[in-house]
Formats: sequence, C-alpha cells, structure tokens
Amino acid sequence: MKTAKAALPRMAAVSELRRSKSAKIIRRVGGALIKSVFLIGFSFIILYPVITLISKAFMQQQDVYDNTVLWVPRHFTLENLQFAWSSMNYPAALKNTLLVVVSTTLLQTFSCMLVGYGFARFEFKGKKILFALVVLTILIPPQQIMTQLYLYFRNFDIFGIIQAATGDSLHLLDSFWPFFILSATGFGIKNGLFIFIFRQSFRGMPKETEEAAMVDGAGPFRTFWSIMLPGAVTIIATIVLFSFVWGWNDTFYSGLFLQKTRMLPQAFELYNSYLTGNKGLVGGEIATQLSRFNLEDTQVIALLRNAGVFLVMAPLLLFYAVTQRFFVESIERSGLVG
Repeated sequence: MKTAKAALPRMAAVSELRRSKSAKIIRRVGGALIKSVFLIGFSFIILYPVITLISKAFMQQQDVYDNTVLWVPRHFTLENLQFAWSSMNYPAALKNTLLVVVSTTLLQTFSCMLVGYGFARFEFKGKKILFALVVLTILIPPQQIMTQLYLYFRNFDIFGIIQAATGDSLHLLDSFWPFFILSATGFGIKNGLFIFIFRQSFRGMPKETEEAAMVDGAGPFRTFWSIMLPGAVTIIATIVLFSFVWGWNDTFYSGLFLQKTRMLPQAFELYNSYLTGNKGLVGGEIATQLSRFNLEDTQVIALLRNAGVFLVMAPLLLFYAVTQRFFVESIERSGLVG
C-alpha cells in the first residue's frame, strides 16, 4: 500500500512531463503551420502577377478567351515578344541601360561608402547639420528639384571655370554624364538612404581594430581600405543590389536627362504609347508589323504590353536568380532585418 502511494507522485510527474512535451510539440507544429500558411500566402500574392504576366506574354488571343487556359498557353507563340523586341529597339535600349546602371551602381556605392565612413568616424564642424541634410534628401522627392537639375545640366559649369576656359558652358542633356556626375558626387538615386545605411554600419564596427592599425602607423585611408572595407562586404553587397534594381526601374532621371537616347523605361513608354493610339511615334516598318494585330481588342493590347514588360524585367529576374543567395545573406548580416 505504501509502495502504491509512493508511486503516485512519480506517475503524476511523468504524466505532467508527457503533457508538457505534447504541448510543446503542438505549439511548435502549430507555429510552423501558421508560418507556412503566411509564407505561402505572401509568396502567392507576390508571384501570381509575375507568373501571369510571363505566361500571357507567350499566349495568342484565343488563349485569353479560353477559360480552361490559366498559366500554360495552349497556342504558344513568340510573335508578341518579336514585335516588342523590334518596336522597342531592345538591343540598343538594353545596352544603354546596362551601361548607365552598372556605372552608376559602382559610382554611388563608392561615394556613399566614403561619405558614410566620414560621418561615422570623423568629427568636424557642422557634422550634425550636414547629416541632417543627408537624411532630409531621403524625405524630399527628387521631383522638387527637377527644374534646377534640368537647367544645371543644360548649362553645366563648375564655378564658371568651364565658361572661362572655353567661352561657353557644356550641354550635357541627352548624354549619360548627368547620371555619372550625380552618382559620383552623392546625389544619385536613393544616395541619402545609402549614406545613412553605410554610416550606421560603420558606427557598429568596433574601434579597437582601427586604433591598433593607427598605432602601427596606418593613416585614415589605409585603415579604411585594410580594416573597415573587408568588414563591410555584406552591406556593400546589399547596397549594390538595391542600387542596381532602383537604377534599372528608374523613370525620373532617365526621362529628365535623355531625349533621343533611350533606356528600357523610355523604350517601353514609347512602345506602350504606340499601342494605345500614338502611331506617329513609330516608323512605318513597325506600323506594318502592328497591322497584324487587332488593336481594337483590349486583350490583344494587354498581350503585347505584357510582352514588353517581360522584356524589361527579364534581365532583372536573371540577375536576381544568380545573386539571390548573396542578396539574402547580405540582408541578414547587414542588420536591416531581425
């Protein structure tokens, strides 16, 4: 009897332990299930428009009106892409876009990195005011200085030196120089945000390694290149990826500075304007090709527009497919997410 009574507490403890383990398993499985549902739901919301756009770029008109066709075209065609390719002058627009985006990405990453390091490590008069102005550029849209930028690069000069030497200012519109100058001087797309991110990243690095390098005789630039730069590889990768994507999708600066020279956004805008009725914008050869399509049907216009959008976004999709592993790792290590 005494043995049975003594065993009761042990049995109760074992039962409680089992219930506790079961509750933990239920919470773990339930949490994983909830996360999976949210992840699948958000992925579907993001990917559904992309998958639909890509599939419709290869469809013919009869597939659009066929309710049994969802994503896989029944009448596969490359005619939409061929027309978009020729009417957008895609090879030339792609070459211009790559030249500008790659160059500006490298220039603004380097310039923002130096400025961010200066704000993080050096003390000078007006530092707080200047940094406040940098943060202010994040809040003020570039459209507010559109007129000033246009006039500045229409009559470009550096403190009157160019006009004094040549007798006239430089006309830099319809060239790539405005993009290069703005990126190199810290005024490119999202440069204020990039400077802020670099500054926060450098501030989070320990000063002991810098101080040890300076004790060994390294100057500020040697310390930056040898100590700080290797420690900022992940944040540099993040900035490069963000800069490339934002530069690729930019329509403001490219529309402001370029007139005859076209990048992919302008090429697509011209293409889309032609689809919606501005036939005078495109030459006779394109008009002859377009006569094969029924532009009175909005579904046909949507198919051709999807083909143009696919050509614009295809290099970005390829770029992300190649670099997505580095992108995710750099975001996690940069501290931008928890």
